Amino acid sequence: MLKAQRDSVISRLSGEDRQDLWRVIAAIKESRRGSPGLTARDLVQGRQLELPENVLAALEAIMVRDESGPRVGEIAPDFSLKRLGSEERVGLSDFWGNRTVALAFGSYT
Repeated sequence: MLKAQRDSVISRLSGEDRQDLWRVIAAIKESRRGSPGLTARDLVQGRQLELPENVLAALEAIMVRDESGPRVGEIAPDFSLKRLGSEERVGLSDFWGNRTVALAFGSYT
């Protein structure tokens, strides 16, 4: 599932349903602090969540999207990006064995 698809599912939630979703996500994050090896899916499957169907669908969309990336300890897939202000491309594999690379993902808008 692409980020746009996940965002589309979430954007269709009412304000109250969206609050329910974020409440469940906060509870999952809190539970994972004590057991970092557990996935969100492990925690959700262990609970009987009484939430509206559309909130459960949004939660599932988030979990599917989050499960699509590499796991802790796995080698990140190679990719290349254009350098700022240049047409030159640099790939992650250009740094393998040379330097530590930190990737920060987030929204800066």
